Order: sequence, then structure tokens, then C-alpha cells
Amino acid sequence: MRVLVVCNAGMSSSILVKKMKDYAASQGEELMIKAVSSAAAENEAGEWDVCLVGPQLMHAVDEIAEAVEVPTEAVDMRTYAMADGEGALKQAKALLEK
Repeated sequence: MRVLVVCNAGMSSSILVKKMKDYAASQGEELMIKAVSSAAAENEAGEWDVCLVGPQLMHAVDEIAEAVEVPTEAVDMRTYAMADGEGALKQAKALLEK
């Protein structure tokens, strides 16, 4: 699975990305994941299976989805705030299945 995480500057999402990688590894799953800023999202078009957007950019989900050309949604606020890697990965998988 290839997951792109987009936030304002790509910094706050780096913790979530690490937790998602750790959880995937603990489950024996292969996960390719990257965090980028919203300004850099359009450079990632077509490279990912799904895109999760930091809740601080909830207002821009449609614009980001158009730029990256994959299923996109905002990460649940609690999941993001708690850096819940398991929850975020489950959300990404559910998004892929829609």
C-alpha cells in the first residue's frame, strides 16, 4: 500500500507517518508512506494509492484530492492528535476500499 500524508508544512505529520510505519511493520505489512506539505502535493500525482490529509487542512481536501488524483480524506482529528498509527492505517485501508 502506498499512502501520501499531506499537512501544512509536512512536519506534524512526520510523527504520524512513523507510527503508521511502525504499526505496519508489526503486522508484517508492506507500507510505502510519505509526508509532504500541501504546496508539494501536486508533485505527487499518480504516485500513491490513497492520500490522508491533516485535519488542519480539512477545508482543502477536495483541492488536494484533485491535485493528487487518488482517493483522499482528512485524518480523523483524534487519530491525528494521538498519532495513532494503527487508526490512521485502518482509515487509509478503508479509503482504498471505497
